[in-house]
Amino acid sequence: MDSVATMMDYVCSKPLTLKHMLHLTDFSPCSEAALAWAIGLARANGAKLSVLHVVVPDPRLYVTADSAAVAYDLQESKAQEEIRRIEQRLSDLPHDVSVVHSGDFWTAVDKKLQEHETDLVVLGTHGLTGLQKVLMGSGAETVVRKSRVPVITVGPVVGVGRAHHGAFHRVLLATDFGAGAFEAASFAISLALGTHGELTLLHVCTKGKGRGPEGWSLSVAEAMHRLHETIAGADRFEHRPELMVEFGDPAAKILQVARDKKAELIVMGIRTNRNVFAATHLGASTTHHVIAEAPCPVLTVRPQFRSVT
Repeated sequence: MDSVATMMDYVCSKPLTLKHMLHLTDFSPCSEAALAWAIGLARANGAKLSVLHVVVPDPRLYVTADSAAVAYDLQESKAQEEIRRIEQRLSDLPHDVSVVHSGDFWTAVDKKLQEHETDLVVLGTHGLTGLQKVLMGSGAETVVRKSRVPVITVGPVVGVGRAHHGAFHRVLLATDFGAGAFEAASFAISLALGTHGELTLLHVCTKGKGRGPEGWSLSVAEAMHRLHETIAGADRFEHRPELMVEFGDPAAKILQVARDKKAELIVMGIRTNRNVFAATHLGASTTHHVIAEAPCPVLTVRPQFRSVT
């Protein structure tokens, strides 16, 4: 797509459809919260839901051949028990559940994605914050970084007690107009149009680029112009999208706007980079911080869904 001015026509000609979703679980409370969202989305869209647990051998448990065998049996038994419990919750949905053993987590996930032509991945993450440090499970980080399809991540702040109706009525699109911006915008617009919901577009100007006044990356006028271009044809929205420009730390501003607007979903594009925390669509560590601390699920979209090697 050469111009974002054609965004609305593109979105309306190719409406978002979810036919097959994949939920990745480690049976933790965070995964339980994400499962509730996955079920709600699958029901709302009439989609099939696959649930996958990957057992990756832990060398720390395999001191001897005998201990390895015992550990393997315990892992297998526990996983099968948990996956059966999950399957009982899916009785009203087209579904499949599976436990696979693999020496590499991503290899098993990628195989599943290709097997079912998955449209969306939903997973939970353990986000722990403290003194400028945010930790996200390596499995979740790998999926966000490598997945060819969009990923919804449910962080620990979201909690289990939220309504999981499968529709997002207040969507926040956070963009810096860089790589992944078009794909992220198309998903955010599709979701808002599909639910007749409210869409907020946010750009956060940062220091150090030197283009705008006083060293800000963009002027307010230029940022607003680009946001307007993104939603050309906004008369198709039941609620006209709100455009916002903020100044400062992108992660902090995104999280604050999400709370103020009571966003039900944050949508962000990410670059195809080996380390999603080192270089993301919204700057160093922004995606990491937002996923770990967001009060709602976060949808991340890679540009053109190209694979990362």
